[in-house]
Amino acid sequence: MARPGVFCIEGQWHRDLNERGSVLPTLELLERLGKIRFIHKDAATRDELVYFIDRWLLRQYADYRVGFFAMHGEPTKLCLTDRHSVDLSDIAEQMAGRCAGKRLYFGSCSVLRASDARLQEFLAETGAALICGFTRDVDWVESAAFETVLLDVLVNGRRLNAAEMRMGSVHWAPLASYLGFRIVYASGRTWRPALRPTQRVPKQSVAATVD
Repeated sequence: MARPGVFCIEGQWHRDLNERGSVLPTLELLERLGKIRFIHKDAATRDELVYFIDRWLLRQYADYRVGFFAMHGEPTKLCLTDRHSVDLSDIAEQMAGRCAGKRLYFGSCSVLRASDARLQEFLAETGAALICGFTRDVDWVESAAFETVLLDVLVNGRRLNAAEMRMGSVHWAPLASYLGFRIVYASGRTWRPALRPTQRVPKQSVAATVD
């Protein structure tokens, strides 16, 4: 059986076409380390996003069980560019009933700043096993470091709660808490990192954010 993979759809982060910021180097690093396989596609419009979601959910890509949406974000909304955004409810409608067992990661600022009920509706409609992401604005470099570990465990963790076990560890819980990371399961359970008494949340960075 082939190693599970990541299907990544990346929005257009920058207005300036000379800018080269991308999650692609993170995916390539993990691939070279033998951790993941991946497919990476760019989307600047809703139609492009819908097209690649439809392609990803074809049977031939069933091994790519982790969906990674890398783009700007607002609460319950993905921003493909400064002109085009898509609500989570629209994405759920597009995925309806076709994401059984999949794990969805929204690598975007604040997208998961939503009620448990809203996110449970998303999971119920799509059939996905879990969704995870951030509830606050996040720094690009910090989130990239976080993703090198998160994507590995989402892909290779046999247990559904493998990501919370790893990201809740003594090494990663402070950063997970600082980034406002949360996981919502189809079972109805929600997880956020709990800091131990000796742990501290890092001070806020002044670097550019992934919003």
